[in-house]
Amino acid sequence: MLRSLYAAISGLRNHQTRMDVIGNNISNVNTVGYKSSRVTFEESLSQLLSGATRGVDGGGGTNPMQVGLGMNIGSIDSRMSQGNLESTGLITDLSIEGKAYFAVSDGNGTYFTRNGAFQFDSKGQMVLPTNGMVLQGKLANVDGQINTSSLIGNIRVPFNDQAPAKATTEVQFARNLDSDSMAQGSVLYTQKFLHHGQDNDTLVGTSDHAGTDLGIQPGDTLTFSATNGGTTVPTKFIVTDTTKLSDVAAAMQAFLRSAGVGAGLGTKVEMVTTADSATQRGSLTIYGNTVPINNFQVTSSRPVSGPLVTKAFSVPTTIAAGATKLAVTTDTLRAPANNGDSLSDLYDNSGNDLGLEPGDLISFGGSIGGNPALNATPITYVAGAGGTKMSDILAKIKDNFKLPDRDGTVQDNPSVSLNAAGSDDNIPDGSIVIRGQPESAFAIRDVSVRATDANNAKPSPNAFNSNMNSSTLKDAKDTQIAESSITVYDNIGKEHTATMRFIPTDQPSQWLWDMKLSGQENIVKGQKGKLAFGPDGSVSSFTFDDGSSTLEFDPRNGAPDVALHLGTGGPHDFTGLTQFRSATTATAVSQDGYTMGRLREISIGEDGIVSGSFTNGTNKKLAQIMVADFTNPGGLQKVKDSVYTTSSNSGDPIYGTAGAQSSSVIKPGALELSNVELAQEFTDMITTQRGYQANARVITVSDSLLEELVNLKR
Repeated sequence: MLRSLYAAISGLRNHQTRMDVIGNNISNVNTVGYKSSRVTFEESLSQLLSGATRGVDGGGGTNPMQVGLGMNIGSIDSRMSQGNLESTGLITDLSIEGKAYFAVSDGNGTYFTRNGAFQFDSKGQMVLPTNGMVLQGKLANVDGQINTSSLIGNIRVPFNDQAPAKATTEVQFARNLDSDSMAQGSVLYTQKFLHHGQDNDTLVGTSDHAGTDLGIQPGDTLTFSATNGGTTVPTKFIVTDTTKLSDVAAAMQAFLRSAGVGAGLGTKVEMVTTADSATQRGSLTIYGNTVPINNFQVTSSRPVSGPLVTKAFSVPTTIAAGATKLAVTTDTLRAPANNGDSLSDLYDNSGNDLGLEPGDLISFGGSIGGNPALNATPITYVAGAGGTKMSDILAKIKDNFKLPDRDGTVQDNPSVSLNAAGSDDNIPDGSIVIRGQPESAFAIRDVSVRATDANNAKPSPNAFNSNMNSSTLKDAKDTQIAESSITVYDNIGKEHTATMRFIPTDQPSQWLWDMKLSGQENIVKGQKGKLAFGPDGSVSSFTFDDGSSTLEFDPRNGAPDVALHLGTGGPHDFTGLTQFRSATTATAVSQDGYTMGRLREISIGEDGIVSGSFTNGTNKKLAQIMVADFTNPGGLQKVKDSVYTTSSNSGDPIYGTAGAQSSSVIKPGALELSNVELAQEFTDMITTQRGYQANARVITVSDSLLEELVNLKR
């Protein structure tokens, strides 16, 4: 018999097997999680006709002669490459991105699959609908914790379970409390009133004759200079907050008497008084003795005020020798008015006479808390040193608005006063300042202080009336109490409304707080306390008046007492309460209690965590799907329904959590498609067909040879 006949038969038989594998691949082209297979061939046994010989005596050797006896199937391998993922939107459809497998069980053994088309059965178990095998993983306890050491078992979602109620243990507060929340009173002020410069007036706050502030500040340096024989001789004078005009006059006089300027002679510098000249009072007069003084000038180190200072203290280029008093004077200086000044000695903010004359009536009006003020009895103006004084006006204003002596603030300011020279309160020095009591019930508005001309002839009191027009620096407002409510729970799930109040105090950055409950509850301890903020605006301390550390209340419904930790933040922590000059937004932002809830829906993460969302707004873990890796996944043995079992060459399953212990991740809402490549299968089909045809031709030719052999006997 011809060996080729049997070799061809083996080729036909094994190519048929390859075609069977190709057909199975193509039939499963749309099977979820299917892994395609391939066939490899190997040469069968070879018959040795003659062995190899070694060359001798310089001759060559010969190779062995063998005739093959056909072919066998070498292997049928599974292609375990990743299939494409198809999004389905079903939360129970799962796919694996990576090399791991889902573990499923039929109750007798554990199997493995890439088919993630799971569904829930009547028990809430996640099963493969084609065979009822249950997905494997670890279940969480009632608190939603998964014990890593627990055994792997059936994944079951407890749709009929309920989440128990949990008593609130912590309430967290956050956002801002306005640093300007204290009640404040009205603050109003008129235009500034001036009197002529006097020895005791401070240099700071001094104005020129037109009422323009010279802008001199403590720390400024004034320089006096003059020439002597063409040489400039300067000296410096440092201004303090207590420097008086008399100090300036004395310093000028010392400079002008110095050896370098006046040769030590008796030059005098004095303030001009009313006795000297009614029109020039407030000026400095300079008169020499026997030596003329040339180019005397005063300059300031402050650029903004320098020109004003030089102009206010300007004198002629030459102060002649032997000059008499009042021959040389500076500008007529003005200074903020004092309480004891007579109105006849005062000027308006532009340095003009007030225009009052004997017999003028000065009346008072306005409102307080929305109601008309007292409308105090008018003052009849009396001129002269013993006449109407500024203090009389201040007293009438205080009486008109029924104001106490002090304004009731921490600063304890007088209710009605003249703003002192050098004040840094954004109110002009010499203005009448009116400070009402805190709260809007004492709001002062529509202030009116008006003089009526006694004879309708000049002078008219227009300058006085204009200077009395008031401006509002602060309007009265009530204390801003911040209040926020939040629902808390006892351990049977009963709701309780807790309301926190934050109340500012007259101490900066200090607040009071208290808590109340809206029902029949009884607060046992920790109802109120104090809250303080640090310089950076964060909470520096939160204390309870009774020394407690929590707020505790009795729900009075049979449930045990509830203890609440009140979280407000701490030093340098800006996630809690803060105190800045911004609107109050403080509120209770969270609490950790809840009532009983039923499972509403589930979600599955890439790590395999099955989480439940409950009707009480809570979420907790229900289970974790475990995945299995293999050293040789190609060694797994197919069972049915795209399910595999282990073999002696696959290795044991290595269980782990997706994305952590395993490098594979779970993609919920998607399925892995078959990895069959039709183009590859069709190509393999063509080569298989050609191989089969060629082996069939070998049989035909071998048959012809045998026929010829038989015909030899004829």
